[in-house]
Amino acid sequence: MKTYLVTGAANGIGRAVALRLGEAGDIAILNDLTDSTDLQAVTEELRDCGVQARVALGDVSDPSTAAHAFEGLDRLDVLVNNAGILFEAPITELSLEQWDRMIRVHLHGAFLFSKGAAALMKRQGSGAIINIASDLGQLGCVNLCHYSAAKGGIIAFSKSLARELAPWQVRVNSVAPGGTLTPMVERMGEDYIREEAARYPLQRLGSAEEIANVVAFLASDQASFMTGQILGVNGGGAMVG
Repeated sequence: MKTYLVTGAANGIGRAVALRLGEAGDIAILNDLTDSTDLQAVTEELRDCGVQARVALGDVSDPSTAAHAFEGLDRLDVLVNNAGILFEAPITELSLEQWDRMIRVHLHGAFLFSKGAAALMKRQGSGAIINIASDLGQLGCVNLCHYSAAKGGIIAFSKSLARELAPWQVRVNSVAPGGTLTPMVERMGEDYIREEAARYPLQRLGSAEEIANVVAFLASDQASFMTGQILGVNGGGAMVG
């Protein structure tokens, strides 16, 4: 039986990933901040497909959330660190509390959940960790220095962890989406979405399902010789060699 864990699973990319991995998984652990109707819907949809799904609520930057998610697990095949937040602010108006919150959700969360996953995966001698980064972690963006720094940190973290866990055949990769039409992005407003779409050669934003397909590939045996990689799913917005 394959077991997978997705953080930030209630909607957007997390929801799409949870459902996509459910096609090949038997047991799912779904994290989100609160027990929303969106999270309940994902859980029920997975259960209807025969997946044993359970919920692990809480803030990913809180160590107790990760501890609860891993409670009773003796195996984990796939971890997807997806939970994130997004808001714009110029650096002159960005508070230390806002900076700290951005870093804690993205980097503390990835660290805490990866630490728990690594313990299990090293013991079993296999596993895949996929961290959701962003093209802004490669390119930067005006009024998003805090978000870009957090996502750039995710990329560096993924590369280092890939080297550290490789002797145990544990693969670590990151997916760096471009603008993706999720509820989090929709809250940025129509002007932001229009301007964001215009900067991509494909002239559109991506879908959560398009990101989930790449995550599923990295989680599968088809990517068995890939680790430490950054896969850009960004409509051509970042062509990084």
